[in-house]
Amino acid sequence: MDLPEARIVVSPELTADELFGFYKRNNICEVGFGKEVAARILDHPHVMVAAFAGEELVGLARATFDGLSAAIMEFSLDVRWQGRGPDTNGSLMEGDPFGVGAQLGHALLTELERLGSTFVSGYILERAEEPFYTSIGFAPNEGHLVYIIAKRPYLQRNEASISGTTCNAPAPWGCK
Repeated sequence: MDLPEARIVVSPELTADELFGFYKRNNICEVGFGKEVAARILDHPHVMVAAFAGEELVGLARATFDGLSAAIMEFSLDVRWQGRGPDTNGSLMEGDPFGVGAQLGHALLTELERLGSTFVSGYILERAEEPFYTSIGFAPNEGHLVYIIAKRPYLQRNEASISGTTCNAPAPWGCK
């Protein structure tokens, strides 16, 4: 596939239309929120790095940062730059044949280090994203489990119920 060269931008100025168009083109779940809600990420402080091909947004990595630790909240790359078809999901980092994902990752980690981060975590899809994340320096956090509360309007049930656990959360986070 012949793709234009991508340029990496730290702290890009993105519009809601650019962001939502990227999400739609790459089947990213935030589309389920609608543009207005999905674009809220642009209004809240975080560290963001983007990749552009010309004027088109083709990659986005963002993390929350509290002055010491950071958590990757999103790492998405246009499926074309992952060498995958249009019916796949750009929020899964399953391939990086052109190195744009690695450039995004290194730029994000460099910026977090510059800001003083001493710990960066990220939730990844087991057996799918591990090769990519280890290639940019991440390692498994052995012995740790991830617990969540998630109420996403585009899902039919509370995601926490998937594990078969009993939910006793108070409103508005209660289980369905």
